[in-house]
Amino acid sequence: MSTDVSERVREIARYNEENESAVIQQAVEKGVDDLWRDVVISKYLTGEISREEAVDELGADIVRDVDTAASAIEDDVSWGLSNEG
Repeated sequence: MSTDVSERVREIARYNEENESAVIQQAVEKGVDDLWRDVVISKYLTGEISREEAVDELGADIVRDVDTAASAIEDDVSWGLSNEG
């Protein structure tokens, strides 16, 4: 089922009983929030900001998830490099 963006906006507006401009504004805000989260995570992982700064921006749960994922990736890479053959 392929739906273009304008059809989705209309359906979201209809479903939520809002006007289309409100839906578009919410979409932009959500998109910017997601992009900002990605920037903060990247800065944290590259050491541009501290863990404390990342927690202030994203919350402890998200930073904990990032730490867990980064650690798992590091373990996988180490395992792969030690088992080259």
